Amino acid sequence: RMSGIIGLVISLAAIVVLVARYGSWSGLQKFILLVLFLLFTVIQPLLLLQKTQMQLKTEAFTLPMHYEFEETSFVISQKDSREAFKYTDIRKAVIHKNVMYIYMTAVSAFVIPRSQCEKYDEIAELIRKR
Repeated sequence: RMSGIIGLVISLAAIVVLVARYGSWSGLQKFILLVLFLLFTVIQPLLLLQKTQMQLKTEAFTLPMHYEFEETSFVISQKDSREAFKYTDIRKAVIHKNVMYIYMTAVSAFVIPRSQCEKYDEIAELIRKR
């Protein structure tokens, strides 16, 4: 995303300025530039990794999901939950040889690996048509 790119540019600018003018900065200024550099290149990625690891331990990611593909829609169920989606609601579908991504929003997708799908080619063709 653009915010990530901007953060990276700020971090790189901070380290370039710190190195280029190292002798002219006070100790506090050097510390601030170093923290600014570390903020987007080390600290933020580590926080995202920690958040991801915690999210993967939730029930939504530990219990299996079941997909049922029908002619006009597909149904996803997990435990006691069941939700139907129309093919017309698919924002984008990316189909590769071994995995397909069905995007319902710009940032979230259902990931369907070939190894977990008995009728992968048929489903891929159904999604392409719709």
